[in-house]
Amino acid sequence: MSPRNSLHDKWQPEEVSPAPEMSTISQGELEESGKAVEKLRDLLGKAHKGEEDAVPKIRQILSERPDLARQFADVARIAEDALIEVMTKDQDLAAKEFIRCQLEAMREELAGKNSSPLERLLSERVVATWLEVQYFEALYAQNMRNLTIPQAEHYQKRLDRAHRRHLSAIRALAQIRKLLKGTAMTQINIADKQINTVG
Repeated sequence: MSPRNSLHDKWQPEEVSPAPEMSTISQGELEESGKAVEKLRDLLGKAHKGEEDAVPKIRQILSERPDLARQFADVARIAEDALIEVMTKDQDLAAKEFIRCQLEAMREELAGKNSSPLERLLSERVVATWLEVQYFEALYAQNMRNLTIPQAEHYQKRLDRAHRRHLSAIRALAQIRKLLKGTAMTQINIADKQINTVG
């Protein structure tokens, strides 16, 4: 297992943004945020070594700054990286990077601008299931010449299940977007009176 596969390594953020809107944050707030990040990084190291006293302190920091949890440990990315490791050779760093960049571009394209948290979550699910489909497709193609009929059926069933999960994720994203669009409120001013309509 390569170092990148280590769960502890996933708790080391490459870049942590103190907040989404930098222009609205004072210098003091930036410094406090930086201190929180450094303290959290130190506590995570202690927890990794088995120091139980670090856990309540980690919980307290994350309760105050829940945005840091995902930046330090994105569970979806951990699962994604695990599959990428399986799909590529250990030393094929270029292939790993190409796949990660492609997936990130897909996530951004699917989510779009000004997307809701739910849309972003479902967009990630679509990308994750797409990756699974590609994996099982490649696995079947690489082995199909040497498979017995029962083995081939087993491979095909795994591929079919992955494909159904992918289509289900796509439908869920389409449905939530339709729902959000259908319940959007539009303001109309008539004779100095504001009327909210469902558009």
